Amino acid sequence: MPPVHSFFCPRRGVPWFALRAAVALGLGLIWATAVWALPAVQSPASIRAAVEAFVRAGLPAGAAKAKIEVQGPAADLRFPLCTDLRTAYFGNANPYGAQTVEVRCAAPQVWSLYLPVRVDQQQGVVVVARALQAGHVLSAADLTTVERDSAHLPPGAVSDAQALVGQVLRYSVAAGQPLVQSMLTGPQLVHYGQPVSLVAQGMGVRLVALGQAMADGRVGQSVLVRNLQSGRVVSGVVDAQGQVVVPLN
Repeated sequence: MPPVHSFFCPRRGVPWFALRAAVALGLGLIWATAVWALPAVQSPASIRAAVEAFVRAGLPAGAAKAKIEVQGPAADLRFPLCTDLRTAYFGNANPYGAQTVEVRCAAPQVWSLYLPVRVDQQQGVVVVARALQAGHVLSAADLTTVERDSAHLPPGAVSDAQALVGQVLRYSVAAGQPLVQSMLTGPQLVHYGQPVSLVAQGMGVRLVALGQAMADGRVGQSVLVRNLQSGRVVSGVVDAQGQVVVPLN
């Protein structure tokens, strides 16, 4: 009679296939229990989505096409599932360029991390078409509008070319240089010795007299004017029409 060792467990007479089934079932139960016991984690994708939504909500109007790049979290990091996820800027909250966002879980377990974020936005900006010297009066031919990354633009960069026509450069500029308002001044509307309208106004009264400018002046500047009728010298402010306005007390 052939041996039966290939079908039965020695000493106990238990079939091998039954033993193997029992072992497999036991391991399956252990594996299922281990999987069931693993804590829920906050997915990296959900963390990045929360940061992107936070940053986009804080962008200025007209920045709908801004590109937001969230770096992290690292693939090997695990954070417990959060029911109260909060976001805030860490440090400078400049809307464009590089910044850092804090992600903090308030419940059920407290944890936090900091993610670098980069925001790129193309913006129309006025640049000079050629090199110009200080004192040059800008014309439409001097200006052109180009698209530039907002993060690399100087503060106060001008986007309306028409508004700059007639403005005077306070400094020399290179071709392609963006223009900012601090580089410009209004045209000289009042010249020394020139006849000007001397306007005294206040308390509902407006009086106009002929005067003679005793200094050059641009819009918003104070100049001395001699009243040609009375001979008095008064100080007034040049307005956009080239008149010198004196407050009437």
